[in-house]
Amino acid sequence: MINSIYGRVLLTATGVEFRTFVSKRSIPWSEVAGIEKRQRVSRSGIWWDLRVVRVRGRSLTIPGTSTNRRTDADLERKQAVIQQHWFRAVGG
Repeated sequence: MINSIYGRVLLTATGVEFRTFVSKRSIPWSEVAGIEKRQRVSRSGIWWDLRVVRVRGRSLTIPGTSTNRRTDADLERKQAVIQQHWFRAVGG
């Protein structure tokens, strides 16, 4: 949970880089099938975050996008920015 709240994402022309306390991972834009908002229920309440849906393989939670607010303008803004980078990179 700490990694998903405090991690960072770097959007580049070639892909998206995830950085957390314990790992660094890069996914090329050509492997991205979409960016989706996900709802999770835990003992501490309901949480929303963003995920990269990959063409092949499992979806990955985007670090730094977790919120416990149902409507969160910051989360919506983050999703729009990531989608804009993805669309530009793949020519969409």
